[in-house]
Order: sequence, then structure tokens, then C-alpha cells
Amino acid sequence: MKTPIAPLALRMSDIHVSYNEVKALRGVDFELRKGEIHALVGAHRAGKSSLIKLLCGAAPLEKGQIQIQGKTVSNLNPKTALAYKIGIIHQESNLIPSLNAVENIFAGLFSRTWYKTIRYQQMNARVEEIFESLGMKIDLKSPVRRLSKAEQHMVELARLVLIDPDILVFDEISGKLNPEEMELVYKLIFKYRELGRGIIYISHNMDEIFQFSDRVTILHDGLRRGTEEIVNIDKAKLLNLTYSFVLSREELQQTNLELYNFKKYNEDILKNLPIGVIILDKERNIYLINYAAVQILSLEQHEASAKGFPTFLAKLDEETARQLPIYMEKNERIVCDEATYGDDKKLKLTIFPFRNEKYDFLGTIILIEDISFEISMKNYLIRAEKVSSIAELAAGVAHEINNPLGIILNYVELLKSKQMETDAGEKLKDIEEELHRIVEIVGSLLSFSKARDWPMERIDLPSVFDEVLVLAKHKLQEKEIQLKKAGVWQPAPIQGDWNRLKQLFLNLLMNAIEAVLQHGKITVRQTVDYEQMFVEIAITDDGYGIPEEVQERIFDPFFSTKTTTFNTGLGLSICQHIVESHMGLISFTSGEETTFSVRFPLLAAQPG
Repeated sequence: MKTPIAPLALRMSDIHVSYNEVKALRGVDFELRKGEIHALVGAHRAGKSSLIKLLCGAAPLEKGQIQIQGKTVSNLNPKTALAYKIGIIHQESNLIPSLNAVENIFAGLFSRTWYKTIRYQQMNARVEEIFESLGMKIDLKSPVRRLSKAEQHMVELARLVLIDPDILVFDEISGKLNPEEMELVYKLIFKYRELGRGIIYISHNMDEIFQFSDRVTILHDGLRRGTEEIVNIDKAKLLNLTYSFVLSREELQQTNLELYNFKKYNEDILKNLPIGVIILDKERNIYLINYAAVQILSLEQHEASAKGFPTFLAKLDEETARQLPIYMEKNERIVCDEATYGDDKKLKLTIFPFRNEKYDFLGTIILIEDISFEISMKNYLIRAEKVSSIAELAAGVAHEINNPLGIILNYVELLKSKQMETDAGEKLKDIEEELHRIVEIVGSLLSFSKARDWPMERIDLPSVFDEVLVLAKHKLQEKEIQLKKAGVWQPAPIQGDWNRLKQLFLNLLMNAIEAVLQHGKITVRQTVDYEQMFVEIAITDDGYGIPEEVQERIFDPFFSTKTTTFNTGLGLSICQHIVESHMGLISFTSGEETTFSVRFPLLAAQPG
């Protein structure tokens, strides 16, 4: 007796999705039955991700029809996707780093009382229950950025359990989870299949697909090329269906097409690795370059072709470009720890020969990692530690100097009240001025130190900057400087101290004002990134810039290129200290224009 076909959980008909002029999906049909695991496969840019983005409401439907549980849906967005109980674990993490596990799991689903108060206790209890069922125990109070990768994956999985979805989507997750974590995923998949839920499983791992999928749909170039029952298909046929559409006429004439398709499958895995890979043949032509390498090296399409290796060499620093061919001649594994690429990138290159089973030399593999951020962070931390040590020493000295300074100033005031010769009075006045200058320096040292416990509160960063603009208005008018606030400015809450942030921006703005000539230009730009949860304010001036030979020292205490008598060389050191005490980053670039950027962690919007 034939098994009855299960009803549909999802039907997508004649689906079209475009990004500007790029057609991502061109009339795709897709059906998901209740109680089935439906695999979705295809080469890179086949349209898999676009189909999933559409389903979770992250991409607009250009044309077509979507039916969920038999009901036509016309306005899918992240909120309605939740309402239709669609749960997705994305290939890339979809967590908000500054929120804790409970807040991430309940994002968009906060449980509230009738008077709108969030039931945190109830939410915590539910999350603890979920993690207990998963056999995991994690810190629920810490921001998820402080959790390990494994714990972050479990937070995403726990959110899926909370939603209790009717439609589940797993997007290329086996590459980011270890075997123990995948065991938990498999258990959930089988559990939800038994409950009659529909599961979409995207993977390049054909073994996985054949292990537990019921059906498989093949996409290529935004079109559906076939849907097959797994029981009616073998691995070679699936590989052929998945990859044969991209073969050239010459490749199709090869005698062993099955072997060629397996080769294409392995190439597709390499192309989707997160680390850059270049494979050179014996003649040092590029045989394969993956997408990560193209992105890291910022190559154009013609530069990533077979003859593109000289282009790569030309953009390396002179020493590495000279040594790399020599390393390759040795046919040994060699690591270049810090190669400069282009103007600003730092790369780690691992070079080793590619051989077959007979140990015949076939070519060279180059692994490429962009370590620019790691190096800049290491230098930043070293500099911060040095500045911190000097700050503590300076604070101690400042406290010791303050007391005798106060006594000397009192005696100066007494002497001024007595009758004395004109020359002596003028000298006394000079002494007083110099003493007040020392007091200012000592005050700067105390601002520079960490000794004081500053109160922190929720602050709107653009509002602080607006107040600074009011204070600096007369200076701007005095030099007839054109100040432009570029981009869209919007509220950006951070945790901070109003007065110290005002001091920070006033210092940076005054530096810019001093740097430009009469009628100079200053541009201020705000950037708010809700994915990375930060706000950045950048101040750009067209002034004289910072000489290259002193750029490494500008944050050092007591270092200054200014010639004014009252300059202590502590301004930028204090700025750096204020930014660091707010868990932020300060950076600069200087060429034809000079830009100082400060970035702070963004607070999540108040719930409700």
C-alpha cells in the first residue's frame, strides 16, 4: 500500500528576488511537506541564501506567491516570520553581542505583565529549563560576546527551541559546529520531524544529506534544476545534478565525467572556506582561488583569473614579493607571519607544496589570513598598557605636588598684599602665573589618571557632541571655519560620563580647529551599527596633518608637535584614556585630510 503524501507546510511558487540589477532567484518553485527533512543544495550563488532570506523576511519578494500552512502570505518580515513560527539558524551568527543569553533568546518575544513590565524571572527560568534539556549550562547574565563560540551556538539553538517552530531552517551549520554540538542538532531535527514539522537543511556535505534527508532540491543560477526523493538518487547523480550545469563544453567532453563532478564538489568546499586559499599549478598559474582570498586581496574578476598571480605579488611588500618565489622553489612548508599587502593590510601567508599519492609535485597551496585587525589591536593594547602605567605614576606625583603648591600660592597671595618695589611686584606676578601653569599641568595629570571613580550613566552621544559644538562656536567663527555634520545623525545611547566625554570631544575639535587655516573645513560624521552594536563619531579636518615620522607617538604622554607655551602634550593621551575608560577605541588617519575616530559600545534600546 502506497504511503499517503503529507500535507504541505510551505509552498513557494514562481519566486523572483533581485538585488539592484542582480537576479538572485528567477522563478523558483519550492515545497516543504510536514514531517520531512528537505535538503537544499547548489553551487555558490545558486540562490539558496536568497530563498532563506526571503523566508525569514530579510529579503523582499519581487514576484511570486508564498503559502504557509495553506495560507497565502504577502508581507513576510522578521516579525511575521516569528508569528508564522519559522525558526532559522543562520550560517553566520545572528546574536546581538551586547545582550545576554536570555535577552538574545527572547529578542522580539519578551514576556510582559499586563502593565508592560518584562517578566525577567519567568524568562530566566524558561531559558534555564531549555539549557537543561540540551544538557548545557552557561552564564545567562554575561553579554554573549564573552561566551565561547560553542556557548553562542547553543544560545542560537535554545532560541529555536523557545520558538517551537513549525518550519525549521538550518543554513550551512555543520561547518561551524563540532561533532558534539551537531549531535544535539541531529536530535532536534529528528524530534521535530516526528512532531510533523517541516525542516529545510542546507549543506555542502553530501554524506549528511544522504544520511537523513527525505528529499533534495537542486538550485543553480537562481533556478530550480530538480527535486528528487533521496531513496531514488545516488551520490554521483546528485553531484552531477548539482555541479554539471557549470561545466564548459571542453569539460563535458572528458571521459570520466563522474570523477570530474567529484572534483567540482571538492572545489566548491574550498571556495566556501572562511580562510583565503590560492592553488597554483606547476607553472604558477592560478588553478583555484576561493571567495575569501578574493575578498581579502580585494581582487577584481580579471585579477583572480589564471594569470593573476603576478598581480598578487605586485601588491605585496618588496621583501615578501622577492622571497615568495624562492620559498616556493624549496617545495617546503613556510610561513610568512607578517606580510604587507597594498597600503594597509597585514597578511599571514602559509605556503606548502601540493603532491599526489606518489609524492609527485602538482603545484603550490597558499593560505591567506588577514591579520591587520589582530596586529592593530596588539599594538593598541601595548600602547594602552604603557600609557596606563605612566598615568598611574603621573597621578601619584600629581597628588604629592598639589599640597606644597597650595602652600606656595598662599604665601604669594600674602606677599602681594604687602607694599614692595615695582620690579619685585612684577616678578611676584610672573611667579604666580608660572605657579598657576603648574596647577593646570597637575590638573591634567589627575584627569589622565585612573585614580578617580567616575559615575557612569545612560547618555546620548550626539547630544554630548552638540553641546561641545556650542562651546566651540566662537572659535569656529573666529577662523571662519566651515563645519559640516555629514550623514544621518540619530540618537545613540552609551554608558558614560557626560563631562569626560565633553572633554574628549572638545579636545579633538580644538585640535582640528588649530590645525586648519582661515576658512578651513571640518567634517563630523556619525555612524551607528546595530549589527556590531557600536556608535562612532569621526572628526575630519583639511589642516596640516600629522607628520608620518611622529604618528606612532601622538598618544604618548608629554609628546606634542605644538609650539605654544601652555601646551603640556597630554591632550591626546587624556583623550585616549577617556575613550578606554568607556570601553571604546580611538584611531586616526592622516594624509591630505586628518580624521580622528572614536567608537563606543552601543547600548540596546530600552525594551518596550
